[in-house]
Amino acid sequence: MSLKNSQGKRNQEQLEHKLSLYQTMVNAAVEPITLIDRNYTYRIVNHAYTEARNLKKADVLNHTVADVWGEEVFQEIIKEKLDRCFAGNVVSDVSAYEFKKNEINYVETTYTPCFPSGPEASYVVVISHNITELKRSQEKLKILAYYDSLTSLPNRPLFMDRLEQEIKYARRNRTTIAVFFLDLDEFKKINDSYGHSAGDSLLVSVGDRLTDCVRNSDTIGRSSGVIRRSQDEPSGHFSRIGGDEFTLILPNFADKKYVATVAEKIISIFNEPFQVAGREVFISTSIGIALYPDNGDTVETLLKNADTAMYRAKEAGKNTFEYYSSAMNSKAKARIKLENELRRAIDNQEFLLYYQPQYDIDTGQLVGMESLIRWKNEKMGLVSPGEFIPLAEETGMIVPIGEWVIQSACRQGKIWKDQGYGNLHLGVNLSPRQFFDPHVVEKVQGVLDSTGFDPHFLEIEITETAMLQDNDKTVHILNALKEMGVNISLDDFGTGYSSLSHLKMAHIDTLKIDQTFILNANLEGRDGAIISAIIDLGRRLKIKVIAEGVETKESLAYLKKKNCHVAQGYLFSPPLPVDEFQKLLQERESV
Repeated sequence: MSLKNSQGKRNQEQLEHKLSLYQTMVNAAVEPITLIDRNYTYRIVNHAYTEARNLKKADVLNHTVADVWGEEVFQEIIKEKLDRCFAGNVVSDVSAYEFKKNEINYVETTYTPCFPSGPEASYVVVISHNITELKRSQEKLKILAYYDSLTSLPNRPLFMDRLEQEIKYARRNRTTIAVFFLDLDEFKKINDSYGHSAGDSLLVSVGDRLTDCVRNSDTIGRSSGVIRRSQDEPSGHFSRIGGDEFTLILPNFADKKYVATVAEKIISIFNEPFQVAGREVFISTSIGIALYPDNGDTVETLLKNADTAMYRAKEAGKNTFEYYSSAMNSKAKARIKLENELRRAIDNQEFLLYYQPQYDIDTGQLVGMESLIRWKNEKMGLVSPGEFIPLAEETGMIVPIGEWVIQSACRQGKIWKDQGYGNLHLGVNLSPRQFFDPHVVEKVQGVLDSTGFDPHFLEIEITETAMLQDNDKTVHILNALKEMGVNISLDDFGTGYSSLSHLKMAHIDTLKIDQTFILNANLEGRDGAIISAIIDLGRRLKIKVIAEGVETKESLAYLKKKNCHVAQGYLFSPPLPVDEFQKLLQERESV
């Protein structure tokens, strides 16, 4: 044997000895460790590696990486890292592996070159660290930071980020974006009627329906992942950005008609009732839409303009959608100004009560009055109730305003009664928000106690629509008021979804025929038939019927012919301020 061969044999033996020694050392390590030579063959494999991979040592040791991982994975993923390492570089990588079926593990791997016998790297030491738990913790933190904990939809920060990215893409590619701003109609009534847990449950159901609404056509961001539609059609992202407000980003649409189609589809999913606290509840949504680039080119502008358009949808009757227009800016500013003035009006006591007299149709005697709020603002003058009452209802200011109304009306009613002006019934309107206040019965009792007004002459007026919102709660409140001696009047009868069962269960005392049936009525046609039917229904149920909006002698004659009980309207008198109504009472007494 030559000296050269002998030396080579000794070197090989030494190397094998070192590898055996290294094998013994790495077997004690808890992290998976392997040693790979320049032929891409595993020369050392420790127990932690084979256990993690659920392999036998014989299946790896002295086998190539391609044998163990498969040729495709080796060529596309691992070979490039090993080659960089053999060139003298340290390489790090984080990858997801499915070591067991349906069990994804995230592994951080470091490839380090090894130079045991010269300037060139002969081996690569591969050390892996399972970071699955860390990754899951990071994902949880990400969910907390960017997803709504209640509905699992993206939250405001993620919505803003996504819209920013969509704007950048649209700017580069000259494409379009539609931003939808959704606000649930009358959501506060759900919280007030059933409690906040029921409101939360409703929000979850709304989120689910919104997701289902676009699952087969758009992209939805949820904590569980992203569901993507065909690339040939527009995609979008729903988010919950706070309270009962949701947004949708609809990018890259070809036709504005598609935007309207999506809006109509969203509105339609609210047609079916929601199950809340074991009850069926109906709720709708109003949608505002702003378009990029027509209505803005920044996140803030698009969101603000979509919000403005949403308020326009509310004003248009709710349960609809509106596109933003520049004209809305001035209207939005006017609305903000009106809201600010209305808030100051409460503190400055700028409200007045007017009283419209009600007359017995048969005798012509004054039998009652309806109290009607007016707002006299220093800058705007006398503001129409139709202008500020819906805003007060929407913002919640109707509650303190309504409490002032009933307190003031009962106080004035007591003054007139003490002055000897007879047993006049006093009608006071309760808004839906007031009526479903959990403490409404106690508040009415408190007013009666503090003013001394006789409850038998107080008529609480509620609208037919409000009455239908929650049957059981409505009946409970009305019965509690009746036990106090208060009379119940059903206002605007015939304009809502009439339910005759309510007249029986709630023991209604008065039906008020809405003025839309009286003003400009065709008394010989359908209007007359409806009026006649309501009067006949009231008489058969022994319920007093009041006709509103009586302005002509012909209308009064028809009502008298049909045996209506009471009438009010401009034929007799417009609503009067306190001093003028006082004169009316004095004139009546002098006759």
